[in-house]
Amino acid sequence: MDAILQGRDHPELGEVAVVAPHPDLALGMTRGLHPKLYSYVDPNEDVVAVVREGPVTGLVVADGHNGHEGSHAAVAGLLDALATPLPTALDRRAAATALHAAGEHLRSVRRALRPPNRGTRTTLVLGLVTANGEGEGSLVTASVGDSAVMVVRSGRAEQVTKDRHRFLGDRLSLPEVAGSMHYAVTPLLAGDLVVAVSDGFTNFAAIDEVGPAVTGLDPEAATRALIDLAGANGAGDNVCAAVHHFSGDS
Repeated sequence: MDAILQGRDHPELGEVAVVAPHPDLALGMTRGLHPKLYSYVDPNEDVVAVVREGPVTGLVVADGHNGHEGSHAAVAGLLDALATPLPTALDRRAAATALHAAGEHLRSVRRALRPPNRGTRTTLVLGLVTANGEGEGSLVTASVGDSAVMVVRSGRAEQVTKDRHRFLGDRLSLPEVAGSMHYAVTPLLAGDLVVAVSDGFTNFAAIDEVGPAVTGLDPEAATRALIDLAGANGAGDNVCAAVHHFSGDS
């Protein structure tokens, strides 16, 4: 694990935490820059993590509901389920198996909780970036829920995940997880920015705003810019983001 930010550690309204474990990689989180306008269990239920092993960089975002424990457990379960070192190729079945393991770990943790946290569930999105050393690479994404991954190229952002209104933590078999999961493989070029965010960002910022907000910035500054953009648009929700500047070097 190169870096992780967990909502339970960042409960203060207006606080923004940003970490840059590598010059080309950063992640950030805030409980929110404005109060939530809906009922909730814990003040910050998001998790964002990044991990790098050899030519592979992993970005993970989870947006918990009904307590922080769901997102925290799912991310831990996902990272345990992924092979070490991180796979340079993750097919659809392997991705579904990893997300299913994350959900089962969440369910095992949840059994020890009391209401209302015992109802905790979470979205989960994984992005694996692999470089081939020739200025090109690939991005594999696997997600359940509405946390998102985008690629920013030449000042324009494109979301490569699709929202799936399902949560890990529900009783889901492996085939049901596979059917609920969005999976995609996206080619990358040197200079692309890979951005993973929770819906505290996408619910308050339009995708057309993303490119202008981050183009020309290093990952740490870009992460702060994304959080600031959501806040400027009134984000009354937890916001987390991870940004990887893809160079194409293996």
